[in-house]
Amino acid sequence: MPTVAPSNFASPSSQTAPIAVDTAITWDRACLNCGTALSGPFCAECGQRAVPPNPTLRELAGHAFEELSGWDGRLATTVRALLFHPGRLTIEFLEGRRVRYLSPLRLYLLASLVYFALAAATPDSSSNKVNVGRVGNAAVSVSTPSANPDPDLDVQSIDPKELEAKIEKLPAILQPVVRRGIADQAGFRRDMFNSLPKALFILLPVFAGILKVFYPKRGYAEHLYYALHVHAFGFVAMILSLLSEPLHVVILQQIVATVILIGVPIYWHRALRRVYGGSLGATLLKESGIGVLYGFATIPVLIGLAMWVARG
Repeated sequence: MPTVAPSNFASPSSQTAPIAVDTAITWDRACLNCGTALSGPFCAECGQRAVPPNPTLRELAGHAFEELSGWDGRLATTVRALLFHPGRLTIEFLEGRRVRYLSPLRLYLLASLVYFALAAATPDSSSNKVNVGRVGNAAVSVSTPSANPDPDLDVQSIDPKELEAKIEKLPAILQPVVRRGIADQAGFRRDMFNSLPKALFILLPVFAGILKVFYPKRGYAEHLYYALHVHAFGFVAMILSLLSEPLHVVILQQIVATVILIGVPIYWHRALRRVYGGSLGATLLKESGIGVLYGFATIPVLIGLAMWVARG
């Protein structure tokens, strides 16, 4: 008696045949990750961006650039608020209005990345740099027309035995730093500069902790928001200084230096007072205390960085 094949029987060819899905129609209507109907560029259920499953290289590069830079309108809005409205970004984040701006951490990382990239591409003029202002007691440097090297850096005329005797009188932890600095001045400066982002990043939570001492009623995360924003502004100020160097226009460099010298302290004061409130006198007094403590906190971090570079 012949057997009857079950009704759900399918030939091998039909089992392996791919199921055609018209993704060109559905990807912008339903989330490809969870299937939820879309009402915007992001899924309301899982948060995935609505993009074609097979993007072109151009689309992929565009999305990557947007993710890294926030070049979807947020970057311009963020930079405008950062430069012209001291303290506004911190207030906006503390009050929950965040979607229109870059996150504080992304803004800080982007500003520092641009600065160090430009500084690395700019001809070495470290002997011409002077400190002209401070952001949270962090020095802001600009170049000056003077180009004469410091004669104190010339150690070739010193007797090696006399030099070694002077080095041995220093604390033991500092001796490798001094020896490396003498043996390879250019390399030591380069390695210190390349390692500065680590030191500055370490100092961010330290600066927030100092703010906590002077404004104990605020949460630590609030202080960290402020620290990220004010340090990002410091990097922007130094970027403006770097951009004036390749032009080799002395008057322009002097104008930029003067603007930074006057503007950075004023900016930091206005931002601090806007975010934390308080009278003019109380804010100036707390600014002085914050600057002193931050200066003391910077010293061991920089010494530790120099030791790490010298031993590396």
